[in-house]
Amino acid sequence: MLSYYKVQYITILPENMETEKDRIEKIMEKEDLNATRFAAEIGVKSPTLSHILNGRNNPSLDVLKKILNRYRNISSDWLILGVGPMYRGIKQPQALTLFDNEDVSDSESDFSSKKKAPKLDPEKIPDKRKTEATSVQTQNPTVNLQTPPKSVKKIIVYYDDNTFQEFEENSSLKK
Repeated sequence: MLSYYKVQYITILPENMETEKDRIEKIMEKEDLNATRFAAEIGVKSPTLSHILNGRNNPSLDVLKKILNRYRNISSDWLILGVGPMYRGIKQPQALTLFDNEDVSDSESDFSSKKKAPKLDPEKIPDKRKTEATSVQTQNPTVNLQTPPKSVKKIIVYYDDNTFQEFEENSSLKK
């Protein structure tokens, strides 16, 4: 006769090892938010967060990304891996999105250059009067260098709720 045994797996972590759930709870504590409000802040449903906080489910990558997107000062290494400090340091620049309204002039980034513009030698700068006279002399009077005027054909407006609206040139409004 066969007998069946119920096997229960228990994860044993060192005392100082935090889980992703613990780190999410720590963010909620630091931000002074309850589970319902935190779920609304990051854009997930309350039951999803409840299952994570109760230990039923582990947070998905999508949930972790939503947390990091909402709280950009939280270190992704800390939230996902439990490595390093909770908050990003000065030496860890965060990528700004197109619509962030932050002044990046004081911060260092990969796009900024520490090189200064080279100083120009005044003797090597061409005389503006000479170049203007030369351009007048070499200009061909039969060539029309003006470009035709441009007009707007279509405008697309993208809204933050992932919808958009198109505005096309209306033939009744043409001049």
